[in-house]
Amino acid sequence: MRDDRDYKLELSGASASRGVTETSSRPFVGVQFECCNVYSRIYRNLDGSRYDGRCPRCARLVMFVVGQGGTDQRFFVVR
Repeated sequence: MRDDRDYKLELSGASASRGVTETSSRPFVGVQFECCNVYSRIYRNLDGSRYDGRCPRCARLVMFVVGQGGTDQRFFVVR
């Protein structure tokens, strides 16, 4: 079979592990969702303006805005 594409996609162990490293180096806050009694990490969005996330069970939306005069707290309980 002939391949006429002008690009090639290479998936190797190095590129796959790089994605994990990039995610784990992003800032996050810990959130305990009381609605379903589960804990989750909520990561900062790419432009750095807020932390967006959802409860992993019921998909309840949470958003923490990053701003001057905020808190240095890294763990929150959502009721």
